[in-house]
Order: sequence, then C-alpha cells, then structure tokens
Amino acid sequence: MKKFLFLSFLFFMLIFFAFILLTKETTRRIGINYNVFEYKIPIYLKINDFINRHYNYSYLTKQINKEFNNKDNIVINTTKWVHQNIKKIPDGVDVVDHHPFTIVQRRLGVHSQFNDILSVFLVYENIDSFFKRDFGSINHPLTFFKINNKWSVIDPYYGVYFVNEDKTFASLEELKKSNWNIVNLNSQKINPSNNSDLFLEKFKNYEDVKKYYMKIFNNIESSKQIDNTNIFDRGGRSYTQKPLSRLKFEIYNLL
Repeated sequence: MKKFLFLSFLFFMLIFFAFILLTKETTRRIGINYNVFEYKIPIYLKINDFINRHYNYSYLTKQINKEFNNKDNIVINTTKWVHQNIKKIPDGVDVVDHHPFTIVQRRLGVHSQFNDILSVFLVYENIDSFFKRDFGSINHPLTFFKINNKWSVIDPYYGVYFVNEDKTFASLEELKKSNWNIVNLNSQKINPSNNSDLFLEKFKNYEDVKKYYMKIFNNIESSKQIDNTNIFDRGGRSYTQKPLSRLKFEIYNLL
C-alpha cells in the first residue's frame, strides 16, 4: 500500500512539474525584411507547432514524390516542385523568415529560402542535404545533397542543375575540374536558352553562366571536408526539423 501511495505521489509530482514547465514562456524569433523581432510563446505551444510542421513536411514530401523511388528522380522532382510552386518575392512584399515551413505557407521566397526549404524536403526524403550561400566573394545560395556517397549541388531558385559526361549529377570534385554542363530543370536540356531565369536576369550566353558558376565551384568545400563536418555545422536548418534530430541538436549545443 505504501509503495502504491509513493508511486502515485511521484506520478502526480511528475505531472505537476511537467505542467509548470510546459506552460512557461519561451522566446520565438521572426525576421521581417531582415529585421529580427522576438515575442513570447508558451513552451507547449511551441512544441505543438513543431510537431505539426514535422507531420506537414512528411506528408508533403510523400505527396510530391509518390510516383518516385529513385533518389536521382526524387532530387529533380522535389527541386522542380520548389522552383514551380515557390514564387520569387516581388518588390514591395515583405521578406519573412520564421521557420522553413513559412516558405511553403506563403509560397514566396528569396534566393536563400528556395534552398532552405529544398534542403529540408530532401532530408525528409532521407537524402543528406544542406545549403550554403557564401563562396569566397560570391553570395549565391546552393543546395548540397548526397547520393551514392557523392556530394552534388543544385540551384532551385534559377531552376538548373549540373551533370557530368555520363549525364548524372556532377560531383563536387568534377565541378571543381570544370567537368560539367548545366541542365535546365524545366526542359531538362543541356545548354538551356531563354527559358531559364538565369539567362534572362544576368547573362548573355551559356558560357558566361558557366564562368559565373565556376567561380563559385572554385570556392566550395570538398566532399571529404563536408563529411568531416558535423551535420549541425554544415549550413541551413535541414537537419533540425525532425523531432529526434532536433533533440540531438539541442544536446549538441549544450556540449
């Protein structure tokens, strides 16, 4: 009887302290036009929002790729979905940076946000992925992903990716050696013409585009350097959206 009373008391105390903890307020941040604002929110509500986003990511990525099993096709198809469904933010419209799913909810994003949401989607498809934006003196976000033990990159904002002589994704090492060509995501043709936003906005011809990307690729890390970098230090928020990964991330920050 005493043991039962003790366990009942212990259970009650655990519920009580859990209630106190979950109703405490924590800070949430939101960026609007690159200015960061803070506001208070109960911990239980923050956890609830996080879990809801997790299930939304899982459901949406399954729907996007329900007809695909091959990882190469999943990368192309997911990138195509982002490129076609997320619109570039027009002049006069606020840039909002809250959590990655905000990009999907608004269907609007700046260059880095296209890569942010794509890298999250790919991780939910069990493909290692993250994004970076600074390459030497060039600020141009790109999504990194790993298939068949090979790191490659893709550019969802401009809708292009990079292939080698075998017409497969060019590795980082091949990109550094200029052993690659550009493929338009929409037409999936090498040497894209005016149906690529990149040509319309910045460059006169295909060779100019190649030279521009070559400057970026000269400053990217090697595959070995990426593999030797902790996933939480690679870039972006792709590795912190799943519950178990977020827990690992919080523990990693405490160490």
